[in-house]
Formats: sequence, structure tokens, C-alpha cells
Amino acid sequence: MERMIMKMSFLLLLSMGVTAAAAATGTCAPDAVPAGTACLDQYEASVWRVTNPTTTNAPLVRKIQLGIATLLDLASGGATRLGVGGDDYAPCTDDGQNCAGDIYAVSLPSQIPSAHITWFQAQAACASSGKRLPTSAEWQVGANGTPDPGPDDRATDCNSAGNIVSSTGSRGACISARGAFDMAGNLEEWVADWEPLSTACTGWGGLSDDRMCLAGASTEAGGPGALTRGGSFVDGTGAGPLAVVAGRRPAVTFSFIGFRCTAENPGPLPAEVDNGFRLSRSGSSAVLKWNVAAGASTSSVLRGHVSLLPVGTVGADERCLVTHSGADTLTDPEIPAVGDAFWYLVRGENELGNGPYGFEGLHGVPAAPRLSATCP
Repeated sequence: MERMIMKMSFLLLLSMGVTAAAAATGTCAPDAVPAGTACLDQYEASVWRVTNPTTTNAPLVRKIQLGIATLLDLASGGATRLGVGGDDYAPCTDDGQNCAGDIYAVSLPSQIPSAHITWFQAQAACASSGKRLPTSAEWQVGANGTPDPGPDDRATDCNSAGNIVSSTGSRGACISARGAFDMAGNLEEWVADWEPLSTACTGWGGLSDDRMCLAGASTEAGGPGALTRGGSFVDGTGAGPLAVVAGRRPAVTFSFIGFRCTAENPGPLPAEVDNGFRLSRSGSSAVLKWNVAAGASTSSVLRGHVSLLPVGTVGADERCLVTHSGADTLTDPEIPAVGDAFWYLVRGENELGNGPYGFEGLHGVPAAPRLSATCP
């Protein structure tokens, strides 16, 4: 009886607490901006090596893939930043081998973005983060409205003549109409498209003074050319939202080429489960009942031990009691050990993805979504 009361009282406290925050209103992750039908990373990527990505660092990988990983999260997980001082991606090779589950692209403000990276490595880093390289067309939508570099004041203008890379977002006026930073200058950015390897830059004529290098296809072995967009910190007025170069083989690296990732815009995900969550007893069993989250077609229920809180920290004790269930009730016959108790969380799901299990609190204010490596 004492154990059941303990289980019930804590459950109600936790389930009511998670309803304090509204579900995310945007359809893109917090580290990205809508660009047509895609979600384009707000910042040029920094690349991180994450050890033990399927075990102890599985919660960190999940945060990266949800677009909510912070610099503190990466440091706490022992992640190592790559591509700042040189080509240090090995054992991830120039052709993209040995990269899966090793290097991850993260969109973070106030960081030196990673360079010295091949197209293949950039593609792999995006894939590990649950994303991909944007197409040139998607990149163009994201760049719309970015100020076209003229003089670089080396403070707020786009970094087109600084001769050194700037930290992401530090050039405050270099932001597109979509909210993406550094789409002109700073680093040239790999995009998904390949073209015949170009040998000439004919320019845009009277349309723009941005670089346009799509002419004079090479007949030599070793092509094709992978497109880069936006220009870099050494291009002066040639940098800009129309700058495009097809003269880079996909396996080359330069200190002035980086990338950013994109993901499909998933559309509206389910809201958070409301405070209609209820717990009752049936004999020694706990009976859970909830209102299916707004926008959800199914639900999952996560359970863990109070003694091993917070959620997701240990993970081995956590169980998915049910996943993708169309029901709104569940009976749990298991009884916790003497002196311990269970907590429960419920989320909604639809064909586009999963809603939140609720949100972690910071001084009473909802912060990052709760995550679980067991029931991600």
C-alpha cells in the first residue's frame, strides 16, 4: 500500500509538470529555419566526434538529431570538435568511409565552423545527425534576403574580406530573410548537387557581381565538380547569395570550405500530452489514463525508477511499456521495489514523427524536451 501511494503521488507530480510548456510551435528543429519545404540549419556546421554513440552517449546523439544539443551537452559527452585547425577527421576518410556514427554535424551559434572537409565527409556528418546536404535550390531559398557583400566592416557585415573565418552568427547583419546566418562569405558551403567540373568563371553579367563558375567543363579524369555556394572570407564582392562554383572535386579540402545541413520539414508534430493524465488502482496494479495528445494518432508510455532520475540519465532502468498504441489507457501490474517508485511519461505520435515527453525545467521555466535512449 505504501509503495502504491508513493508511485501514484510522484506520477501525478511529474505528469502535471510536463504540461507547463506548450508544444513547439515551429515545424523545424530549434537549430534550423524553414526554407520552402526544407529545414535549413541556421548556422554553418561544426563537426564533432562522439564516442559510444549507441550506448553511453546515445542521449547526446538523440539531442543532436533533435537539434537541441548545446555546447555543454557536447562537452559533457566528451565530444571532440574537428576541422578547425586542419584535416583531423581520420579515421573518417576523404571518400566518406568510416564516418557513420563517428562524426556529427551540429548547428551552433558563436562557434568557429568546421572546414578542411570533403563533400563526402560533410554528407556523412549530416547523415549521422539525421539530416543531409541541402540541394542548391534549397540553399538558395535559405539565402534569400542575405545582404550582398560590399565593403566588409569586419564587425557586422558579411565576412567577405576578413581573411579569416568568423564564429557563426557573429556578423549580426549577415542574416537571410529566412533567419539563416552567414549565407554569404565566411565559408563556401558544399551543397548536394554535382555538375561537370568547371574550369571557367564567366560571372553573372549585369545581374550580379557574385562569383559564377559553371563554365568550361573539364575533359580530364577526376571529375565531377561538387557545387559550393555563397563564397568565402577571401572573395570580397564575389561572395554573396548568388555565388556558385562547380570547380571543386568532391574529395578535396580547403580551409575556406565548410557546409551546413538540412532536413525535411516534417509538418506539424503532436502537441504535448495535457494535464488530463490520471492514475488509479486496480488491486495492486497501476491504471494509467490520458487524453491523446492534440494532433496525435497513437501514444507511447515510458516508465522508469524514481531512484534513477532524471529521465534519460541512466536509461537502463527505463522501459517502453507500450509504443504506437491507439489506446488511451494502460494497466501496469509490476510493483516497484520497497523504498522505490515508478515514474511515467506519455507522448503523442503521428505519421510525421513524435511529440515530446514533456520538457525539462530550468528554474521553473520549461527548457529542452525530455529524452530517453530506451524509448527515443
